Amino acid sequence: MAESAAQQPVIIKKVNKGGHGGHHGGAWKIAYADFVTAMMAFFLLLWLLNSVTQEQLEGISNYFAPVTTSTSTSGSGDTWAARRSRKKARRKARRHATP
Repeated sequence: MAESAAQQPVIIKKVNKGGHGGHHGGAWKIAYADFVTAMMAFFLLLWLLNSVTQEQLEGISNYFAPVTTSTSTSGSGDTWAARRSRKKARRKARRHATP
């Protein structure tokens, strides 16, 4: 009997279970990583704001506060905003002009 068992081939059956989309379906990992990064940044900000003095907070606030709007003039004497709006109006009029 030992001789007959040694002569019989060993059959190995490989069972492939159904996959879950192969390389598809990994987008949730990127969205989750973005969420975790945003949460880490938020809590880091909260921690930093809690660890500074009131004087330092006012300094940070002043750094990000706008001082004035731009009132510089162009070569024609107009402010840049007025010049830009006139250019926009001219372009719009050219587009809608009848040939």
